[in-house]
Amino acid sequence: MGATLVVNPGSSSRKYALYCDGKVEVELRFEKTNTGFEMCSQVSGLHQTCEAISESDFLSAFSQVVDAVKVHLIKESIGKKPDVVVIRVVAPGTYFQHHSLISDSYIKRLKEKESVAPLHIPVILKEIEAVKKHYPSVKIIAASDSAFHAEMPPKAREYSIKADDASKYDVYRFGYHGLSIASVARRIHSLIGREPGRMIVCHIGNGTSVTAVKEGKSVETTMGFSPSTGLPMGTRAGDVDTAALLELMRVKNFRPREAEMYLNTNGGLLGMSNDSDIRKLLDRRAQKEPVATHALDVFAYNIQKAIAFETVSLGGLDVLVLTATASVRSSELRSIVLQGLSHLGIHINKDKNDLLVGKDGVISEDKSEVKVVVMRTDEMGEMVQVANQLAMQNT
Repeated sequence: MGATLVVNPGSSSRKYALYCDGKVEVELRFEKTNTGFEMCSQVSGLHQTCEAISESDFLSAFSQVVDAVKVHLIKESIGKKPDVVVIRVVAPGTYFQHHSLISDSYIKRLKEKESVAPLHIPVILKEIEAVKKHYPSVKIIAASDSAFHAEMPPKAREYSIKADDASKYDVYRFGYHGLSIASVARRIHSLIGREPGRMIVCHIGNGTSVTAVKEGKSVETTMGFSPSTGLPMGTRAGDVDTAALLELMRVKNFRPREAEMYLNTNGGLLGMSNDSDIRKLLDRRAQKEPVATHALDVFAYNIQKAIAFETVSLGGLDVLVLTATASVRSSELRSIVLQGLSHLGIHINKDKNDLLVGKDGVISEDKSEVKVVVMRTDEMGEMVQVANQLAMQNT
């Protein structure tokens, strides 16, 4: 199809890309960094430029995207607006486990889930509102971040609660980071020359998850009902004992909404070390600071446990993939996460690992029973695939 604008709002970043006939032409990334806010842009594959921006510029990112898209489309004699906009949607619920055209009823149901995913849904709703304002006649497609997990086996998807309650209130393990994992599954053959039957994908960024993929399908993942569950993350606590949460609610006089925000914004690396930025924590660890060292140890230990746990659902392991910003950028973080997993057949080559920063490649020893791969995620490209398929179905 013609021009597709990809909108990928995260918990700490906003990413946008304009694809023309399947090829990326304009990329813009707005991100909260350890020193403030930053915008990076790249046009037609030329050198990327980055600059510091204000918080207000970060919050109004979409209006700047509209201007950049218009300039490029006019320059290339394509038009003044994209043919379709596709946005990543992170929301709990069976209803949201499929890709869909965004309608008024879709937005209504999204608003009903706002309190369950407070780091994601409010941002998504604002982005949808901005798209509708600037492109009122353009189709908007929701690329579901949980669709990849929709066919997880019942034994992995269901909680041990009353079946009637689970069905009535739609309480299941939905999983997230599905677009990222799908992009890895789609491209892994090109990197290692085969389709692995048993693969684990570690998505490590501000949000973190570990997913078991068997013959191309999700069979287990760490995130459950909401994106705040599973492993410790940047600001999210991950799984917390329900009795411990109830005790916190009692002693701190929390209401459900307050407890949800507490787990989402005061947990994880931030809660343990007063900083959610992995880069800064690695610097502090290099200075042998005990608080940062401990926080990263807890973070890595939980990922290690998840990797070992998910080998059960696969019956072994052939390929381990590390993807998303933090794991792709930092060889040191990869070393911390992967140490002590030799009993699973995982053996890392230090030189390969140290040399591989910001690009794809294999970092395991030749003798390693498990091939360990670093691979950049391609959520944006995956979303374009989704948009193309859905647009063709609705023409």
